[in-house]
Amino acid sequence: MAEEPQADSRGEARQSFFAKQKLIQSTRAVFQQLSGVLKNASLYPAAHPFLLSSAEKLLKQIKDLLVMRKEVTFYLVGGELFFETNSVPIDLSLATLVEQFTNRDVGGVIFRPGLTPEEIIRFAYLMNNDAKFFADRTKVEAAMALEKISHIEIHRALLVDKKAAASIKEGKKKTEKVFIDAVDTVKGMVQSVHAEKVINMRQVNSTVQKLVDNILQNRDALIGMTSLKMYDEYTFAHSVNVSVLAISLGTYLSFEKPQVAALGVAGLMHDIGKVSVPLEIINKPDKLTEREWAMVKRHPIEGALLLADVPAMTKLAMVASFEHHQHGDVYGYPRIDNMVQQHPFSQIISIADAYDAIIAARVYYKVPTPPYQGVRILLEKRGTNFNAVLVKAFVNMVGIFPIGTVVKLDNGEVGIVMHQTSNLMRPRILILTKFDGSEKEDPSAMISLLEIEDGHPKRSIIGTIEPTGAGIDIKKYLE
Repeated sequence: MAEEPQADSRGEARQSFFAKQKLIQSTRAVFQQLSGVLKNASLYPAAHPFLLSSAEKLLKQIKDLLVMRKEVTFYLVGGELFFETNSVPIDLSLATLVEQFTNRDVGGVIFRPGLTPEEIIRFAYLMNNDAKFFADRTKVEAAMALEKISHIEIHRALLVDKKAAASIKEGKKKTEKVFIDAVDTVKGMVQSVHAEKVINMRQVNSTVQKLVDNILQNRDALIGMTSLKMYDEYTFAHSVNVSVLAISLGTYLSFEKPQVAALGVAGLMHDIGKVSVPLEIINKPDKLTEREWAMVKRHPIEGALLLADVPAMTKLAMVASFEHHQHGDVYGYPRIDNMVQQHPFSQIISIADAYDAIIAARVYYKVPTPPYQGVRILLEKRGTNFNAVLVKAFVNMVGIFPIGTVVKLDNGEVGIVMHQTSNLMRPRILILTKFDGSEKEDPSAMISLLEIEDGHPKRSIIGTIEPTGAGIDIKKYLE
């Protein structure tokens, strides 16, 4: 069973989050300083004070990162910069350096202990050679050996070959199975309640653990599954979607694993009280009567009472079930006198629940709301209905253009968002040409909007396209 997060563990999670942000800023500063060294190397001789000073500053930043590390490694993948598993934001101040590396087929650089300012300067002069010089990898290696550059290593750009593509495809299949198994777990929970049997918490915890592990490996893939419309399974899929989104936000905020698991359980359980509401009311296509709406509004109370009788149930699941509709406006429910502030986990569940409800194509919605519009609705309600800080973190996680959004580019191309990058406006997309789902078999069709050409973004989003109206079945791309 997931452990109950305590006040001190929440503090540790916040420290972990801020430590991660500080690390990302430090790594970004290294690349900015590296850009300055290369620029100075193109202007000044090796002994010039400006060049030497910039090399010394870069070395200091690298040494700070080398503490507790054997090496400092940067990778460039599709125009996106990574340090270890962290995506490092790229702006125009780094565009020239990124383009310089890309044009030379350099996929990254490794710095090791023993580095000196003089070696950095020799490396900078080498990197300022033209692209033809880097076409012969043997020639590059010989030049680095001749210049005694032994504490810096450059490696080729990472390419997605057939083997890697097969691995990605296999990972997607695993994600689909984890998601469908989670839907089956929710079905089992509901059936147990209707049959007045005890909910199988061992199965629930096992399901949540699989969701957590899968999200830690590939958050975007499982978030993508929440964008799919399971019309016949909405009641069950909604609980899984909320669990996935809550777990994802917990990992994004660097919560400890027991906290993330507790969020996952709370997400699966948040709507369990709806078993007390007749199905004809849950699925009613028309406006609910006052009596029917009053029955629906009791589901948080019924859920908390039901979960209180489940052995090994986490207290946080009970709290989240009771509080997840207690928004900061007059429409929040259940209303209580002297209402205290929602628990932070309840606030996360509230955001995940609202977002999924907004974008879902339920029986009483004639037209589904696209994910990017769902993001905008959340932003409009931050600080009133929802915690402003958590909404910002949620939007940073899912992106301004969430996975599954079909976008139009400034060069006339059409693509579907498949992954987020460090820039909310520049996700990684799959270029659509056949519109039948086959594009995902072509690795070259996947591009990053972070790619730079002549110092400027190669492509930019100029608008979105409603997939249903355009005859695009996003399910073919996300499954």
